[in-house]
Amino acid sequence: MSLLAPLFLLGLLTAVIPWWLHRLSASNPPKRDFGSTRFLDPNQSPSSSKIRTRYWPLLALRFLFLALLSLIFAEPVIEQLRTFGASDTRHIIVVDTSMSQKLGNRWQRSLDAVNQILNDASDNDEAVLISASDQFVQAQQQSNTLSSVREQTSQLEPGNSRLDYGRISSAVAAAIKDGDLQNHLHIITDTQSSAMPERFTSLAVDKVQEINVHSTAASDDSNASVTGKLEYANENSANVIAVISNFGEAKTYNLSVTSNNNSLANEEVTVAANQMQVHRFSSVDITNAESQLELRLTPDDQLSDDNLWLLPLPDKKRSEITLLGSDVQPSVANTYVIAALESNPRFVAKLIDATRFAAADTGNLVVVPDASVLSERTASSLRDYVNNGGNALIAVGDKPHSNGAASLLGITSSGQVNINSTGNAASIGSIDQSHQVTTNLVDNWRVITVLNHHTLETNITDRTVIELSNGAPLLVEKRMGSGKVLLLATALHPEWTDLPTESVFVAFMMQAVDFLGGDTSTAVYRSTGDSINVAAGAQLMDPDGDPMRDLSSISERTSIRLEEPGIYQLRSSAGTQSIAVNFEPRESDITPIDDATLEKWRQIATASPVDVNTDLTSKSDQKGFWLWLLPFLLLLALLESLYSHRHLWIRRET
Repeated sequence: MSLLAPLFLLGLLTAVIPWWLHRLSASNPPKRDFGSTRFLDPNQSPSSSKIRTRYWPLLALRFLFLALLSLIFAEPVIEQLRTFGASDTRHIIVVDTSMSQKLGNRWQRSLDAVNQILNDASDNDEAVLISASDQFVQAQQQSNTLSSVREQTSQLEPGNSRLDYGRISSAVAAAIKDGDLQNHLHIITDTQSSAMPERFTSLAVDKVQEINVHSTAASDDSNASVTGKLEYANENSANVIAVISNFGEAKTYNLSVTSNNNSLANEEVTVAANQMQVHRFSSVDITNAESQLELRLTPDDQLSDDNLWLLPLPDKKRSEITLLGSDVQPSVANTYVIAALESNPRFVAKLIDATRFAAADTGNLVVVPDASVLSERTASSLRDYVNNGGNALIAVGDKPHSNGAASLLGITSSGQVNINSTGNAASIGSIDQSHQVTTNLVDNWRVITVLNHHTLETNITDRTVIELSNGAPLLVEKRMGSGKVLLLATALHPEWTDLPTESVFVAFMMQAVDFLGGDTSTAVYRSTGDSINVAAGAQLMDPDGDPMRDLSSISERTSIRLEEPGIYQLRSSAGTQSIAVNFEPRESDITPIDDATLEKWRQIATASPVDVNTDLTSKSDQKGFWLWLLPFLLLLALLESLYSHRHLWIRRET
């Protein structure tokens, strides 16, 4: 037993008070007149009496009451000592379950390492099991006994995602609930250098007295992987670039392009030891290909999962691009824009009358070849469409505008046209080369001349992409609400500019559509373990074509984790977008951490060790029992009251 507030025991000194009072309570018998003394003279004779402590039972009750009261204020606690021979060690076992653990016998070596740790531990030691990959999951054990951890370990298996060692510290900190035990951290991993954090100090873990890194890598481990991209594709052929990474001795592989298990092209490729090689397949016949291509590397090695890379093909159903025009006013601008869009097999133009424009029937991109067709109502609808996340490519046109259209475009004066005063065409001035629309096209834009243009008002949030030699903006990016607009300050007409007749116009339209998000067939590449935000009203289909969220949650924005590799389809009002999910390439790099770094990691424990022999208990082991003493205190108070009352009553009767 121990006391949390031992100074309150000084209250025992108050026992002196009842003791002193009892010594003063000597018996004083009453006087009685006696006949033989009635006629005697009073005499003051010396006398003495002995002071004695009286009423010992009552004094004992009062002593006990004061002692118990002082003890309660001192807060006594009972320390629950561990059983004889018990240990004070908690083993925190972090098991790497990332994809690289599938290589060869690494996973079996991981299980053997866990069993060895448990075999070496004392039977009374505690243990905590944590599965570590892109997510850290602490095993839900009924208790922290070694047998419980053995059972949970048998249920673990490596997954498809990546491990970052820098996240181990936060996961371990969550597993340590108190600091009364020696915490020994065991990290069972293949010690990939690609998993190391940017800062070495991120590996430090608080409240851990010992770090043991158990490597499951072997000196003869080797691996090869393939990644790639679709350089070009149309309905009949495609150019495919493959990158082979070899982690081991020089070897010759068969690299093939397949679709639905049908071989479309293959080559023998020899890759030097611990090197990377790029190979290009040109004009691969994809006429009979399915929705995706697969890059395959054979023969399979110790880690076969990364010998396959998925490449989604553009949807053979063309993406529909909405154009706003006029049914009663044929436009040369419409002809140029439709021709430019449909020169690419990815797109088909859908021309609708501007007066029938409805955002609900439109994808996430609208092209307006001539903004002079926009009425007040259409301009207002188009503004709402952009504010709510839509995008637009607008050429201001060569005719007067409605007030609503002029306000939307930022034209300073409705119908005002600036004509070069000298009669000479304006050339292209400065170009924002970092913008996606002008990438690789700067030299092509230099040949463009502009005879007439509108003056556009710009604000601090606007971005001037192309400027004329006279300082006027030609192409401006405007942000409006959740959407964006590209404004061309001239008309797509030969009398205004030679832009639509130059080759740069087609390239400009393609890059503008890609920038504004009109190409819904463009694939997005993700890694296993990533999450994707699915907007309200959209649905994500897994590689088997099954929806990944219930209809009850489709009206909400949801984050969905991509667990398995494959081609996913994101379906929304803007169309269907392919998402290629492949294994994380960094997991294929099995290059181990060097010995010096590994030794520093083992020595990075920062917490001070706990003295096992002297600090066997903690506040978590101490149980206060002062509440149990209160009934005894009340009982003593009652007994003291009854006894003292009876004593005084006897004296009164006497």
